[in-house]
Amino acid sequence: MNFDQDIIVNPAAAVGEDKKVEVTVDGDKALIRMSTYADGIGWFVQKTITVDAEMLDGLVDQLAAARGKIKREGDDILSADILEF
Repeated sequence: MNFDQDIIVNPAAAVGEDKKVEVTVDGDKALIRMSTYADGIGWFVQKTITVDAEMLDGLVDQLAAARGKIKREGDDILSADILEF
């Protein structure tokens, strides 16, 4: 494969320091790879998803919606009623 551009998502923003997400562009497709790091092996790809150009906007929308829902649910955990004495 001849990749036109590589975009690496900051591993700290992913699940943990031993996991990362990479997005590469191959013609009119985006390849999304989730990799894991293991001692003695290094980085290796766990999963690869190929997304056609016409599906990218929908994927971005779905990811944004998921991020918003996760943030909202996290905010609910931190909120509480304050009782006055």
